[in-house]
Amino acid sequence: MVSVLQYAENLSDRQAAEAVRCRLDWKYCLGLELDDPGFDHSVLSEFRDRMAEGDRADKLLAVMVDHLVAAGLVSRRSRVRTDSTHVLAAVRRLNRGELVGETLRLALEELALHGERWLSGMVTADWADRYGRPVRYDRLPRGGEALIRHVLRVGEDGMHLLHGIYDGDAPPELRDLPQVQILRQVWVQQYWYDDAGCLRWRAAKSTRDRASRRSTRQRDTGKPQTDGRPDPATAQVPWATMEIVTPHDPQARYCQKITASGQRDWIGYRDHQTETCEAAVPNVIVQVVTRPAPEQDIDALDLIHKGLAQQGILPHEHVVDGGYSSPDSIHQAQQKWGITLFGPVRADPRADKRPGFTKEDFHIDWQARTLTCPHGITSPPWKPTLGDGHPRLSVLFPRKACRECDDRLECTGNTGGRGRHIFLLPQPQQEIQTRVRHEQKTGRWQRRYAIRAGCEATVSETVHAHGLRHCRYRGLAKTHVQHVLTAAGTNIIRLSECFPPGTAPPRWPRPPSPFQQLCQRLET
Repeated sequence: MVSVLQYAENLSDRQAAEAVRCRLDWKYCLGLELDDPGFDHSVLSEFRDRMAEGDRADKLLAVMVDHLVAAGLVSRRSRVRTDSTHVLAAVRRLNRGELVGETLRLALEELALHGERWLSGMVTADWADRYGRPVRYDRLPRGGEALIRHVLRVGEDGMHLLHGIYDGDAPPELRDLPQVQILRQVWVQQYWYDDAGCLRWRAAKSTRDRASRRSTRQRDTGKPQTDGRPDPATAQVPWATMEIVTPHDPQARYCQKITASGQRDWIGYRDHQTETCEAAVPNVIVQVVTRPAPEQDIDALDLIHKGLAQQGILPHEHVVDGGYSSPDSIHQAQQKWGITLFGPVRADPRADKRPGFTKEDFHIDWQARTLTCPHGITSPPWKPTLGDGHPRLSVLFPRKACRECDDRLECTGNTGGRGRHIFLLPQPQQEIQTRVRHEQKTGRWQRRYAIRAGCEATVSETVHAHGLRHCRYRGLAKTHVQHVLTAAGTNIIRLSECFPPGTAPPRWPRPPSPFQQLCQRLET
């Protein structure tokens, strides 16, 4: 309960312990005597370590939800809504030169603590100058070529250390040290060996590292490479879902997201908050999911439904934005969980190139496996195929029929004389896509969907009032503990400002404005 109150007021551990010792409202809430001396603030850190094990954090929120169900404030089959927000990891952003140097330094620190005698025979005197203090950008060499030589030297030192640990006479327990494992993964992601057996620096996929970007431009000039460096297309760093971007929090990931206000990029995690949205009761957060930053919203949807099912509060309707909803996810939510997933589906991405006829204008004959265009031309039977790893149905109209059609440009969108090519989803998903694309253009659907906007207010409240945006701790498990405690603290604040079920707040009439007073005097 102290942890919940701590996040409700966005306090540090020391401030929370001081509040338990000094504040009367906290003593009253916790049921303590007025002269209770409290406890040391380190107890809270130990408690969070225990909560990070398994699913204990989720059980804490489930206990709160069970009490709210018993009080009549939450229904087991209510309507809920979900939104996500980005969370910044509690680390400094590193470029790739800093990454490899800091990774090797932390591994050396841990090896010095657990295998000092063995490490003393591996290092040389010049290692103290390179790895004796934290690596910073202003201490790295300037210029692309100088930086490449530096990181290759760091790579050779790291490989020397890894060969000694895995192939030499190092104690076996050194292989399982966390920083040694991180060193091994980072070296696989940042270095590679060419055919001649020389260690090489991988090319960067993103623009985060200016030095790597300059060297990539030098290698992409099209001139023959005489220095032995590989083509960047053949040896690049892995995708963001796999790449370790800092050794201080190896579970934090880099992500880019295009929003209405521009491009946002961050290193950290993504928080998914699910809250009730019934009219007669207060809205409370009932479930929280914390995922790595590059994982898309739709990939976390099944975990959200699984968590709601474990809590016994599966909703009859789940309102989400376009990041969660697709014909596949709507169909799966109904079939697997019995939930009506309510949200928009993606419009035809090539509708502007084919302004005359969309896929919805064609008649589908599921028995004959054909498609008929608005002009009455029937396609040959479609062929099963794969699109983005999912089963699709490929429909290709005859080239001759499309070439002779007067609406060819408005339909096919090309002047090459090719026939119209359409991809259909399997029948259940295709029917969902056609129905939702039609309904989401109507005013009735949009008025019903307006309730989803309340998620934005919840995100703003947890970010600005309870400090959700910045991680206090490192690692996915402890970050999830922070998110759960933040949700519980947010619920405490919301419940303290609402009225019991069946009662209504007093409504005092608004005083008339000067103009209204003038009108009243004129009427009399």
